[in-house]
Amino acid sequence: MAQVGGLRWSAMQLRPVALFFRIKQPRLAFSFAVAGALSFWLPDVAIHTYTGHNFAPPDVWLITILAPATFLFAYVVARRFAVKRDFKWAGPAMLLGVWLMGGLFMTLAATASGSEFAGPDGVWGSLLWIVLSVIPIVTYILAAYDGSVLALLAVTLGALLVLAIRRRRYS
Repeated sequence: MAQVGGLRWSAMQLRPVALFFRIKQPRLAFSFAVAGALSFWLPDVAIHTYTGHNFAPPDVWLITILAPATFLFAYVVARRFAVKRDFKWAGPAMLLGVWLMGGLFMTLAATASGSEFAGPDGVWGSLLWIVLSVIPIVTYILAAYDGSVLALLAVTLGALLVLAIRRRRYS
């Protein structure tokens, strides 16, 4: 057992920390995470900004098609860049960015469309949702409210499918 600052830590508790420090190119991983978040959530923000209070079911279908398509395009570009830099985890880093930065972009989309996402809590309510969206289930719930849940599921399940195919091909 490791001891840090008078506290005893088991190997299971230190494993995520050790995994973080094993990332060989953390700046590149962060860049891919930001690229994934921007490529997925910017179409959502743009559609919400354009439609405003007139957000309707056809707009949900537009998000469902457009967000995964832009993510896929960004992934293809990022994958080529990652191969040149010998970085093997571009896809997971991009998907992590989609899930971790979802609350920020959904709050921006709601604010831009004039729906006052924060409610009576003002800025503090928005900040609370952004911080809580680091928890994946909160991002999922916010996406259901936002109208992008199908797109989020499509990108996530598509990434898992690609990962499974690549693992099977190389094993």
